[in-house]
Order: sequence, then structure tokens, then C-alpha cells
Amino acid sequence: MPMMGGHHAISGTAAWMALAGSAPVLEHVVGLDLWDLDPAQVTAGAVVATGAALLPDIDHPSATISRSGGGLTKALTRAVSTVAGHRGATHTLLAAALFTALAILVNRLDWQVVVPVVGEVQAGAALLVTAMCALGTRALKMVEGRLLPWIVGVASGLLVAVVAPDTSIWLPAAVAVGVLVHLIGDLLTTDGIPFPTWPLVIKPPKRLASGIWQRSGDVAVPLLGDAGSAREWLVCTVLTGYAVVATVATVAAAPWVLAI
Repeated sequence: MPMMGGHHAISGTAAWMALAGSAPVLEHVVGLDLWDLDPAQVTAGAVVATGAALLPDIDHPSATISRSGGGLTKALTRAVSTVAGHRGATHTLLAAALFTALAILVNRLDWQVVVPVVGEVQAGAALLVTAMCALGTRALKMVEGRLLPWIVGVASGLLVAVVAPDTSIWLPAAVAVGVLVHLIGDLLTTDGIPFPTWPLVIKPPKRLASGIWQRSGDVAVPLLGDAGSAREWLVCTVLTGYAVVATVATVAAAPWVLAI
């Protein structure tokens, strides 16, 4: 089975902070600071990466993403599942590239909306942040219900429009990180993911098939075992601790972000 939804989400948070974080903790920085982002952008990117880490499961009618938007998302996930099957096309490097390209396209939409108090915002970016925040908070069980995650998401989208309006780099990068870390997470489980060159799938000869290169052509490095294993919980507990420390340190480096 693939990794659990909440574990995918926290993996997205931790991966983003490891790559983009720059806040100091005990005379060390929390991440690699790859994109030279300010604390507000790093924090906003963490929100997006958390939600984006759930996007490949758009092919699973029982996944968090299916339950997050009522009948619309349920119908969407059923349709994708019917066409692609679970842990199929949406769990590939090609899908990661397409999700990222879609984020770039939405981010570049010349769609400005005037919001009372907030002012003019880039609607495409705000909506994308809203959706990713709603998915992430629901997966991590930070809020419950169908409506509250979206209320939190809208508030986050508007806040990001104020504190991190330049979304040209961090927004698509966060989507890419979230989706890719989902694939890595499933790769580390027993079922694995489709062959890296999908839709060109290379299947092993019967005598060479194994849990690593499976007869179907799927590949796995099953270090975590089955979904929900003790190993998966242990790794994600460590990732949660790191993500919390890195996020708190990042927000503390720019406390005005939460003061707005």
C-alpha cells in the first residue's frame, strides 16, 4: 500500500523547509536556502508544499483530496481513478512535471481582483494557495469538517497575497517539491510507483522480477514496508519534529508575518 495521506503532507512540509529554509537554530540554518527566499515566502511555500504533497492521490476516491471538496472532488477523483487507476499515471515524473506546469500557468494568469481591506491580489496564486492550504490542514487534522479547512485556506491565500506577493519562484517550486516528495514516499513502500520513464514501462524478465523491480514494471525501494508500518510512523514523527522546529524558527525570523 502507498504511504498514508497525513504522512505525505508532513513530508511535503519537511522537504520544503529542508530545501528552502534559512532561519537560524542553535547557530545552524534549518535548510539549504536554495531559492534565496525571505521568511514570508518560505512559510507560504511550506503551506503550498504540504497540500501539493497530496496531489498525486487525485486518482484515489478514498484519499484526503477526494473528501476535501464535496461532490466535485469526489467526482474528479473517481473519473481520474477510472481512467488511470490508483498509483498509476498521477504517480509519475511526467505527472510531477504537469502539476508544476499547471502551477506556473495559474500563477501567471493576469487576473487581478480587488479584495476589501486587502486590496488588489493576484487571484490565480491566491486560489492555488487556498486549495493547497485546505488540503494540507485537513490531511494533518489541524482543522475538521468540510467547510473550515476552506475558510482557513481562503484566509491563508489572502495573507500570502499581502506578505509574499511575488510568487513567481516559490509557488511553482513548492508544488514541484510537494508532488516529488509524494512519489519518493510511495517509492519507499512495498507497492512502489510506476517505472520512472512512464508511459514507457520496462518490465523485467520473469527471473529478474523482485520487490524492487516488480513484474508489472513498477519500482520500489521498500525501506518503510507497508503503509502505516512502525517504520513509516517513526520516520514521519522525526519529520514532524523537524518541520515544527523549522517553521517556528522561520516565523520567528519575521514575526510581523503573523502580526498582520
